Amino acid sequence: MRNTIKQIVFEEFSKLTDLIEKDFAANYKRKVNNFLLSQMDENITASMVFASSFESKSGFAIETCAKRIARLKFGEKNVPTIVNPRNLSHDFDETRISGQIVVTDVDTHNGNLRGEISAFRANNEAKGAGKKRVESGVTQSSIKEHLLPLSEKYRTTEIYSKPVDLAFFDGAEWNVMELKAGGDLDSSNAPSNVEKLLTIYVDMGIDNCKAYFATLYNKDGEGNTWKGAVKKHLAYPEMFLIGKNLWTKILPDGISFEEFEEIYKEALEEIGLNDRIVEMIDKCING
Repeated sequence: MRNTIKQIVFEEFSKLTDLIEKDFAANYKRKVNNFLLSQMDENITASMVFASSFESKSGFAIETCAKRIARLKFGEKNVPTIVNPRNLSHDFDETRISGQIVVTDVDTHNGNLRGEISAFRANNEAKGAGKKRVESGVTQSSIKEHLLPLSEKYRTTEIYSKPVDLAFFDGAEWNVMELKAGGDLDSSNAPSNVEKLLTIYVDMGIDNCKAYFATLYNKDGEGNTWKGAVKKHLAYPEMFLIGKNLWTKILPDGISFEEFEEIYKEALEEIGLNDRIVEMIDKCING
């Protein structure tokens, strides 16, 4: 199992590194033309280009790793490309889908539905600070009580699809997730991300489903309390899977989060990421 997980990471991050190498020269030239960076050493600028490119492109790679690893634990049919818990008839082609989609007969484009979801989020925002803080009222039980009925209210005869970052059936319940790297969203982006997650929950239209805002790592340090704007809009911690908690949920039995970190490091060492970074930078600077 350890070798299987390492192979997954190796394959997905090899693709990522190949993509960065392909785009690196063009991205570097755009940065060189930025006069705001003109006083910086070329190596610093090139390193910034790589870090920016890696952060922006690595999300899909690690999301794919998470999906493939979840399949090792829960099985292929429980982490499907086409999530269709109500067995709706559709003509979506699995081979043409990147990631996962939820199939639904809920009209997710309906302005009234979006308005009701937005109002529910806004009316349940966390308030106050310290001992006087009242956590968000958006809980697993409240979304079942107030949002799940919307899936019936806005049901249509049409079939729609909605992308989902990660969805799987754990043997008892479906889990749907809005998945971010560190989850460091600003106050203007947090509401829309939460409403996207809540819309997916409504699209599922089943009572054995939970929704989570998940992050691939704890930006505040593993073991520390995660801080983020999303906590204003979702009850913490029950609506969250942060870093280790996410990986512990999807890693196969016998593989700890700490061991997964080691596996990840080993895979990137086998890819030769550091040497390839140095080579990319050298080619851009010295030709």
